[in-house]
Amino acid sequence: MTATDAAPQHTGPESTGRGGIFAALKGHVDLFLNAGSLMATTLITSVFGFAYWWVAAHVAPQAAVGQASAAVSAMTLIGTIGMFGMGTMLISELPTIARGKWDLISTCLLTAGSAATVGGLLYVLVATLWIPSLQEALGGTFGSFLLVVGIALNAMTLVLDEAMVGLLQGPLQLMRNAWFSLLKLVLLGVVAVIPGLALTGTLLLLTWVAGIVASTAILFRVLNRRGMIDSLHPRPSLMRGRGRATFDHNLLNLATYLPRAALPLIVTATLSAEANAAFYTAFMVLSFMAMVPGNVALTLFAVTAGDKSALRGKVRVGLLICLGAGFPASLVVLFLSDTIMGLFGAEYARTAGDALAILALTYVPFVFHHFFLAISRVQGKLRGAGIFSVFAGVAELLAAWWAGTHGDLNDLVTAVAIVMAIETVLVAPTVLKVVFAPVVDMSAVAEGVDVMSTTSLTLRERAWLPLEYIRTVGPLTGVNAERVRDALIGLHTADPTHRAVSRLDRSGANWQHMDGASFARYVEDAVTDLGPGPVDFDAMTRQLQSEQRAHHPVRILVGGGYFALKVSHAYGDAGPVNTLVREIVLAASEQRAARIAPSLRHKTALPKAWWKQFGLKPGRWKEGLSFARPPHVEEGPTRPWQAALTVRTARSAQVLGQMRAWRDQHAPGVTTSAITFAAFTGALIELGLKPDLRGGTFLADARRYVDKGVSIDSNFCMGPFLTPASLTDPMAIHTTLKAELATGRILTMMLLREGKIMLTGAPGMPDPYPAEVAAEPQPRLTFSNQGRHDMLGDLPWAVDPAGRVNQSVPTLNGPEGITLTTSEMNGVLHLEATFHGTTYDPAVIDRALYLVCSDPAGLIMANR
Repeated sequence: MTATDAAPQHTGPESTGRGGIFAALKGHVDLFLNAGSLMATTLITSVFGFAYWWVAAHVAPQAAVGQASAAVSAMTLIGTIGMFGMGTMLISELPTIARGKWDLISTCLLTAGSAATVGGLLYVLVATLWIPSLQEALGGTFGSFLLVVGIALNAMTLVLDEAMVGLLQGPLQLMRNAWFSLLKLVLLGVVAVIPGLALTGTLLLLTWVAGIVASTAILFRVLNRRGMIDSLHPRPSLMRGRGRATFDHNLLNLATYLPRAALPLIVTATLSAEANAAFYTAFMVLSFMAMVPGNVALTLFAVTAGDKSALRGKVRVGLLICLGAGFPASLVVLFLSDTIMGLFGAEYARTAGDALAILALTYVPFVFHHFFLAISRVQGKLRGAGIFSVFAGVAELLAAWWAGTHGDLNDLVTAVAIVMAIETVLVAPTVLKVVFAPVVDMSAVAEGVDVMSTTSLTLRERAWLPLEYIRTVGPLTGVNAERVRDALIGLHTADPTHRAVSRLDRSGANWQHMDGASFARYVEDAVTDLGPGPVDFDAMTRQLQSEQRAHHPVRILVGGGYFALKVSHAYGDAGPVNTLVREIVLAASEQRAARIAPSLRHKTALPKAWWKQFGLKPGRWKEGLSFARPPHVEEGPTRPWQAALTVRTARSAQVLGQMRAWRDQHAPGVTTSAITFAAFTGALIELGLKPDLRGGTFLADARRYVDKGVSIDSNFCMGPFLTPASLTDPMAIHTTLKAELATGRILTMMLLREGKIMLTGAPGMPDPYPAEVAAEPQPRLTFSNQGRHDMLGDLPWAVDPAGRVNQSVPTLNGPEGITLTTSEMNGVLHLEATFHGTTYDPAVIDRALYLVCSDPAGLIMANR
């Protein structure tokens, strides 16, 4: 299988064409229906609101309109605060409640009304004592009392409207708001025609409060007729366990709505009531435009709160609605701002015509901010979104206050628009990440796998996604396929998000976490029983090598006392994999659940290590940024070729002693791995394979550069191409590798690779092999030393160390490559050479490994 073969095929409802479009939209009826009712609500309230303020502007003094608009702003502001997150909490909770929904709703209504009443009293106190301009807008004792009542009622109806959304009864809240909009306009007309009645701000506010009461009474009458209210018994105990969610919703709501609701108050406080009358009218026009993203985002939260898998599609359709319909409208408002404001009067156009044009530019920021909030709610990231919104809201209010005290209305709205543009830059990535998320791995659905949640692969894990390697150990006692499966099921029960018991979504770059039933089926395929034996352990390795890459991060063969595991390099390198092998084998032999500590995702470990190595040390920059590239390969005659990955292995219990004896006499301080590499190169030369002696790739672990106490439970290595003076001289190899590790250059290589993946993405599958190879291939060498595997010494081995199999084999290699993997376990040297049998004769490689294990000193001395 090639990377092209593995690419997902786009068929079905999302295909292009008329039928495909309608099929795709059909799945979003809930979004259209509920968002439509909310938008209709905003449309009706905006149209009637426009009419209300147009009539008010023509029948009442401008000062009275300014006082009334300030009071309405206070009702909106403090009413929103008084909601205390109850409305959005109900949206998320009501779908999960079978009975007693209205007991919870009534409890929330009572709580919101009480909190808003306290807030209203505090507002009156502050306005009376400290802000003269707002004190004038109160309209005396009766006006203050009416304002407090209106604030409480407004908070309760806001919660009630969102409860209707949570019940997916959007049309009912539409009905209530329609009656409210109509009734207050009718009442305004009535008081306007009463002879001798002076239209004050308090009288205008009275029409709003009366409209709220009457419309709510109509709604409850309809609910009772339909039998939708099962009971109305407020019970504070129902809030138990919902306090944290309510607080987080409230924090997010306040941080979002407070700046918008407080802006008219700031205009009044820093400029004048007359300026606020014009500003409030302009802001009403903006609110009319913002109804699209606001209502779509709220509905998005309502319809995806119980189905997170639908989020991507709903966000895409929602953005299409908001940008496709709303953005052109904002351009119309931008160019016709003076004309629109002129509808309210020449003074309104003169005062706020330019301000409306500036406000029209904030439509796109409104879209992204509302969608950011909805996505954060659905993904359960309320606290983080709330904290961000607090800082954003404070920034908007401070900018407005500063600009209002140092300039005019245009300066004020410009300052707010600039802050909102900065917010958009910060929140847009969250929204776009959902929009452009990879296509869902449909193979899980096809196989009946219930994916509970997913975890995105880190950049480091993605970098290694195409690569796998195999660990084979044995012979063992007390280990069979059934016990291995039970051990893994036990690990899944304890930690279903552990990567070893997760599904690997290569196309989406996710770890998919399954439920218990799905994993029980999954593990049957992940662990293959080869029977009691006898088995060929090399054949087990070759079988795993030949298998196509799939969704198993861990693939296991068990039989005849041997345990072979193929693991994705996205899971980890030698360290984490040895831990995995040891625990699974021990758990199976002891017939218990495997216990492996949760993976620690140190996403900043690499940049921190790089900064520690190079950041404030300019002297190292040149070394850290210069890399030795593999030499250019001259083109020559080729022959047809096909891949045939092969492995040959060898081990020796005596050769390590021979190497150390030779080292002490001829190369003090050199590592046994350097001696092994040099001896293997010498063996290839002796057997006539003529390896490329210009250099080789040396895999190195980068954990040496991280801070103490930071464990990296994933792949953290790199393979730089190095050019020792001689690949047959252990001292040259040792010196070159030591110098390379001293520079820390591999950290830069890793950072550059992750940066490229961030921009271009990582292939889930390796590139396909070529169809031709050089007629006379030269072995290109890769050396990988896995160090000591003594941690595996306590496995239930059936034989002594000299007879134990401990293989580490990659599943990928270049057509002319030979990879030598070395490890030590309980005094025994283990060697594995991986290559293509269609390029080199396996018997020759077998002979080379035999020579390394029998006479490494002779091979080295022969090439001096």
